[in-house]
This record gives sequence, C-alpha cells and structure tokens, in this order.
Amino acid sequence: MGHVQSSLSDLLGVLSNAVAPQHVRFDDGSPTAVVPPPDAPVTVRAVTLNRVGRSRRDGPALDLELKVAVECHGPEQLDNMEQLLLAVELHGQYSVVSNGEFRPAEYDGAIGQGLGFLVCIPVSLRFEEPSDPPAQAAVGNAAAGRRIRGRLVDGHNKGISDAYIHAHSSATAAVSDATGHFEVLASADDIQHFAVAVDGTEREVSASTRRLPVVLRWV
Repeated sequence: MGHVQSSLSDLLGVLSNAVAPQHVRFDDGSPTAVVPPPDAPVTVRAVTLNRVGRSRRDGPALDLELKVAVECHGPEQLDNMEQLLLAVELHGQYSVVSNGEFRPAEYDGAIGQGLGFLVCIPVSLRFEEPSDPPAQAAVGNAAAGRRIRGRLVDGHNKGISDAYIHAHSSATAAVSDATGHFEVLASADDIQHFAVAVDGTEREVSASTRRLPVVLRWV
C-alpha cells in the first residue's frame, strides 16, 4: 500500500470510529459506487493531491497534501456531521477547510447529495537524493536554505490572511495569502521560532517542522 493510500486509510478509520456502528464508504469514482448503499450514511471522496514542499528529517521527503470530501446522507446526517467534525478536530494532523477557503465549484463538485466538509491530509514521501551534488551548486550554508511551507490559523482553524511571518533563523519574511498559507526560508532545525504580526499585533510563535506544512496558531 502506498503512503497516500495508507494516510487515507488512517483518516477513514478515524471517521468510522466516530460514527460506529454506522459505516463509512470511500467512493473511488467507479460506476458501481455512484449511489451510496443504505448502510453507509457517510461517503468520502478524494478531491485533490498537491505538492506543498520538501522537508528533511531522517532524510529528504516530499510533502504532499491530499484533500478529501466527507459527505453525510440520510436522517442522521446532522448528528453524524457533529461527530465527524469533532473527531477530525481531535486529530491535529488533519485540518478542515473552512468556509471561504475553497472555491464554490470545488465544494459543489465533491459534495452534492447531502451535508459535508473538506479535509486536508498531510502525506510525507521519503526519497533518495543523488549522491553527487550538481556541479553548479552554490557554495554556502545549506542549513539556512530550507523552504518551509505553512499555514497561519486562528482558534477556529480558519486561515488568517495578510499576516507578516518571519522565521528568526532567516533574514526573509512572508505575507500569508487569502487562505493563511505562506512560505519562508529557514534553517534545517526541527524547531523554528517565528515572529508573527496580525493587524499590527506581533507575537512569538514556535513550532515543529518535522511535518510540513507547519501550522501556526494565532490564539
């Protein structure tokens, strides 16, 4: 089983436990999966799989983000939605895409038969770099050249836009986009310290970068 499929299976397990004894069904898009069976009031669909960056822990890793749609059907859909949202919130590696952070067409295309929400799943793929560096590689401090992708969120996991984010290990800074995402240059240290300014108020925020994208919380 691949890393992406394994990460998806882990989320399906979390969702299944939240609504047990009811069932959660993964819709892979095949013709036989169009109509949800009566014993599966929750349907999960893959929406996008995007590259969000690279990181280095025990070795180089490609950081991906799998976005899935969770849709509830039937008379218990409100109760199921409540339990599913709570379950996702309690597992910090997942993040729910808040209202206003996705295109309407993206939501409508993934959720059409009931209530639902979108969830982002981080996936890390390790790989081996060539043993010989490129001949034209610049000579310098490689530890200060790692790019960190992240997202600044408030207490409700909603992205904060137009925020100033500066990693203390680098001279560069960034401004978060409309969904709170940003990218800064930093050192190779696992723990990074950031100066974050929102609407003129500045705070110090520290976070582990072992898993990317890193999530900075403004609370």
